[in-house]
Amino acid sequence: MRPASPSGSRTVLVCTVAGLLLVGSVGLAVAVDEPRDAPADTSPPVTVYVSESLDISSVQLTGGGTLGTGEKTFVATSGNGAFSVFAEDASFDGVDPGSYDADADGDDRADLLVVRPRITDLEVRNERGVDVAGDTVDADDFEEVRITAEYNFAEADRLDVTVESPDDVDLAGNRRITESGGTVTVDTSGAVRGTYRITVEGSDVDDGSRTVEVTVGGGRTATATPTATATSTPEPTPTPTATATSTPEPTPTPTATATSTPEPTPTPTATDAPTATRTPTATESSGDGFAPVGAVVALLTVAGVARRRE
Repeated sequence: MRPASPSGSRTVLVCTVAGLLLVGSVGLAVAVDEPRDAPADTSPPVTVYVSESLDISSVQLTGGGTLGTGEKTFVATSGNGAFSVFAEDASFDGVDPGSYDADADGDDRADLLVVRPRITDLEVRNERGVDVAGDTVDADDFEEVRITAEYNFAEADRLDVTVESPDDVDLAGNRRITESGGTVTVDTSGAVRGTYRITVEGSDVDDGSRTVEVTVGGGRTATATPTATATSTPEPTPTPTATATSTPEPTPTPTATATSTPEPTPTPTATDAPTATRTPTATESSGDGFAPVGAVVALLTVAGVARRRE
C-alpha cells in the first residue's frame, strides 16, 4: 500500500476543515423571531443575558438533577457576588456578568453564565453602498438605507429597528433583524433636512441597544406634525333659562285689619246716682202719711214761739 501523497493529505485536510467550518457556521446561524421563554440548551453552564427574563427551572445542575421551581440562590464562582430569583420567571436585570453556581447543588461548578448583551457592529449604508452612520449627507444620497447589525444574544432575542425622522416619524415600520449579521432595508426617499436616529434594540433584552445618527442636508424642511391640540369646541353658551323671574305676588293689600272700632264707651247711663235721701223739710210732703205729722210739728213750733213772746 502506497503512502498518501502530501498533496492528497492537504486536500483531505482542507476538505475536512471546510466541512467543520460549514457545520459550525450553520450551527451559529441562530434566528429568533420572538424573545425566548426558556433556554433551548439546558446543559450547564446555561447562558443567560443581563436584563433578560425567562424560565430556568429546567436548567441541569452540575451536581445532578434540575434546578426546579421556587426561589433559587446563585453564588459567583469567583468573588463574593450572589443573587436570588424565582426559577419560573427569573429576571437577570441588574445582575453582574459572570459564572454562578446554584446554591442548591453540592459543588462549586458553574450552572449559569450571565453575559452582558452587546451589539458588536451596526452599519447604515445608503443606496451607493456607503456607510453613512454618524455622517452628514445630501438628501440625494439618502434615498434608501440598508441596516446591518451583529449582536451576541441572537439565541435569546431579536432586534427591533427604528428610523426616526426629524419630524418624529418612524420610517422602519416595525422592521426586525432576527439573526446576527441580518439586514433590513428602509425607504428614506424624500428625506427632510435634519437628524435621523437609527436604533436597533432587543425586545426583551433591554440592555441590548445601540443608536447611530445621520444628518441630512438639502431636501425639504421638516414640517413639525402639529400635535392636534384638541381645540375644544366651545360648548354653546347655554341660553340662560329664563329664570322664572317670579312675578312678585302682589303685596296683599293689607286686609284692613278690622281695627275694631272701639265701641263707643257707652256714656255711662247716669246710673242713677243714689239720690241722697233728703230729710224731708217740714214743708215737704212726704206722702200721705207724712202730712199729719208735719201738721203736729208745725203746731208745736207755733206754740213754742207764742210762749216766748209772753
